[in-house]
Amino acid sequence: MEMESLLFYIYDACLAVYFGSSIFMGFIAAPNIFKTLKTRNEAGNLVGLLLEKFAALTYVLQIILIISGAGLLHYFNYSPLIIVLPFLIVIINIISGQIISRKMKKLKEIMGNIDNTPKDDKNRIMFNSLHKWSVRLFVLNQLLALPLFYFISR
Repeated sequence: MEMESLLFYIYDACLAVYFGSSIFMGFIAAPNIFKTLKTRNEAGNLVGLLLEKFAALTYVLQIILIISGAGLLHYFNYSPLIIVLPFLIVIINIISGQIISRKMKKLKEIMGNIDNTPKDDKNRIMFNSLHKWSVRLFVLNQLLALPLFYFISR
């Protein structure tokens, strides 16, 4: 197998796993968990655990994308965006996971069961605001991945 084909295969497989798993998490797993479990608190706890595992997978896949993309860029003149966009995805994941998710976790510890916290409570309002930012960043990462399919398939 020639080097370009190998790097392309690695890149393409990691991109497909990342994008497919993000679609599954965001549009299938999380909504159905919130519909199925009895309380928002239980659902939020489960989705939070799944998102932690997904974040770890994302870091691994993005690093592989950056490394294999660097090979495709350096040796075969692919677009620099094949490494820039995965790098941005990692940065956004760090912001989402290390800043937003940590703040949400602290607020949840203060509130206890979110179902028992009044909707006008300042901590719940802040939690909801941070949750909206978390979702926006999640969707942004999905959107950033889309052009990669184009750049890698050219």
